[in-house]
Amino acid sequence: MDLTLDSAFTGGGLVGNLSYLLLIASMAMRNILWLRILAIFSGIFGVAYDAIWLHDPVGTFWESSFTLVNLFQWAWLTYENRMKQLTPEEISLRERVFPALSVLDFRRLLDCGRSDDFRPGDALVLQGDPVRELFLILDGDAEIRNDGHPVSRCVPGDFVDEIGFFKEMPASATVAAGSSLRCMVFPVEAVRQLMARSHTLERGLNVALGSNLATKLIRNNETGFAV
Repeated sequence: MDLTLDSAFTGGGLVGNLSYLLLIASMAMRNILWLRILAIFSGIFGVAYDAIWLHDPVGTFWESSFTLVNLFQWAWLTYENRMKQLTPEEISLRERVFPALSVLDFRRLLDCGRSDDFRPGDALVLQGDPVRELFLILDGDAEIRNDGHPVSRCVPGDFVDEIGFFKEMPASATVAAGSSLRCMVFPVEAVRQLMARSHTLERGLNVALGSNLATKLIRNNETGFAV
């Protein structure tokens, strides 16, 4: 392409100009998502300009690389934004039980668990059994029995058998639904894998478990037993 003023307004020149205009516009964006979107379109027009009109393999390669990097970043931002969307109930649960977890870590934790319902008398944990699941009571209450004797109760916001989870030891008591019960159920292995991959999630979850354990110890100080 000839480097003249007229060449700037040919089809190829307009494509090249549009690529740079979009790049400048992207740099002016305060919203990072819109920055990525405009940068992607800038790169697409830049690839077309370098490949079709300039026949420049170096420019085509670098414009393609620029576009691919921004595509990846846009996809990651979109994923993170979706992960950060919480229902009002989830927002309340995070504020009450998991205040030390970021929204993204909280969403990851929720996604590895499930909500489950139990009828009165259903056993969540049996004394002496391996701890394979971590329970968080959402609604209702559960009765704690040690050697068959009732010793305490768990209420909404309480974890069940976090000591077994912490120490990787069998359940120290039997826990059964005292009423209609709704819980979040987290497979222990899945939670441990999440904690291994994210130190921030590990710290936030340990804060939640430790805080709840302290609350239950205070509540149950007359029996000297908490599960």
